[in-house]
Amino acid sequence: MNTQKFNSAKLLSAFNSNSLMLHLTGRKYNGSLFSVTPTITKSVQQEIIDLIEKQISCYDNQNLKQYNIVGSIDDTVEYADSNDFINELGKVFSSLKQPTVLNNIDPNNFDFFTYEFKSTDNHPIYVFRKINRMKALKRGILGEIANGSFNKIKSSKLLGIDNAIDFIVIDDKIFIFHHISLERVLKLSDQFKDKAKDVLENDEFAKKIKNFDKLKERALENGNYVKRLAKLYKNDGITMFLDKIDRTRSVIDQFNLDIDVSNGQLIYRDETQIGNFVNLMQDSYYKTLIGDQNGIDEKR
Repeated sequence: MNTQKFNSAKLLSAFNSNSLMLHLTGRKYNGSLFSVTPTITKSVQQEIIDLIEKQISCYDNQNLKQYNIVGSIDDTVEYADSNDFINELGKVFSSLKQPTVLNNIDPNNFDFFTYEFKSTDNHPIYVFRKINRMKALKRGILGEIANGSFNKIKSSKLLGIDNAIDFIVIDDKIFIFHHISLERVLKLSDQFKDKAKDVLENDEFAKKIKNFDKLKERALENGNYVKRLAKLYKNDGITMFLDKIDRTRSVIDQFNLDIDVSNGQLIYRDETQIGNFVNLMQDSYYKTLIGDQNGIDEKR
């Protein structure tokens, strides 16, 4: 099977490089978004466009794989359907369409940039990047030398535009270059937790896992387990390990798992067992065909 490759030239061909708007977006105390759209000179526009085009080209021919909630793989561009994040993206786009007017823009109030282009067929393309607050300079002194004199510059008002990009939304596709930034910009943690809760609502868990309520409570307190459970959303096979208890008992023995089985129930004792239970839900345990070696794939 051929591995899909990221084609930077194809993506860049959709950009109309004559158009660029710069947006800065932050969150209020109540979680709602607000954006500002400062004017930028043509020369700065062109510098930003050059940075973005060069950075996209750096990813050319990397493996292209579907977004995996659990984690990314090195040297891989991920892709996702933008409709999977329609609520989160909708809030961002609504704030961009109704920018706030601020006379005194403080970079510390904002979380991310959005570079908005027009595509060659006049559709919007959005390039996202977390804001660089230049924290490294907070304890130091930034300055410039002019006419032989060193003058201090107030770093609290500086806004850094670097050459990195986090993800791009174009039509119904998202191309993801920095996995964790997508989750932070769109605040996906709430979505993940809702899906994880839904997964754990399955009645079979409470019936066939003793002390399941305690397992559920502890699992939902751990971000890693929440992601892994969220990935099982709408997966019909999550209770297979309970339906086929004899096979599950065999897995417990082969992998020396710290789980007791009694009267057709798995016994949950404490939080040290949660990873094993989540692995069983994911059907993560396997044996290699050639080397006959046991393994665990937690990113399934």
